[in-house]
Amino acid sequence: MSASPTPSKEESGSIWSIINLILGFGIGGFTLLAVLAFMSKGVSSLRPDIEAPKTAAAPAAAAPAAPVAPAAAATTAPAAAAATGDVLEIKIMPNPTDPTGMKYDVTSFKAKAGQKIKLTFDNKHPTLPQPHNVCIGRLGTKSTILQLAMSAATMPDAMAKGFVPDSPDIIAHTKLLQPGQTETIEFSLPAAGEYPYICTFPGHGILMNGSITVE
Repeated sequence: MSASPTPSKEESGSIWSIINLILGFGIGGFTLLAVLAFMSKGVSSLRPDIEAPKTAAAPAAAAPAAPVAPAAAATTAPAAAAATGDVLEIKIMPNPTDPTGMKYDVTSFKAKAGQKIKLTFDNKHPTLPQPHNVCIGRLGTKSTILQLAMSAATMPDAMAKGFVPDSPDIIAHTKLLQPGQTETIEFSLPAAGEYPYICTFPGHGILMNGSITVE
């Protein structure tokens, strides 16, 4: 009986090379499949996060409804327009905190062109009671009225006229009020601009004045 042939070293080496190659492909393929499965799972888990902004952004689609707001403004506009025809009531008195007693407590206010203004002057000062008045001048006539007030002091009938200059630049005025007296006058101003009001008692107007801004 003859013995079976023994494989040579070269044949054994080639067989193991083939086995190793097969094992390498098998392990590599398994590893590749595992990686692909992991990546597929990761991508699918990330997909909701990627798509989430789409669902979160959905409320933004409702934003165009905001322009409805101007409709509310339209309902209030007529009320604002009606207010221009109302009477503007203003009360002025000598500033109680001023030590000279020769300043108005209200030195500026606004009105509408043609609006009726009801101005009350209450001549009361806690420490320095003096005679005062309020004269409203035309546009840009502050300097003119101050000069007229100074010259009126030398007129023989100045006291009888309450030291109010006899001038077309005076639109309206109170009487010369003694301490504690009050008077209300009504007038309107025709056009936009700045109208002065001044106390024309001698020496008072430099400090005791204000302005009405008509819009």
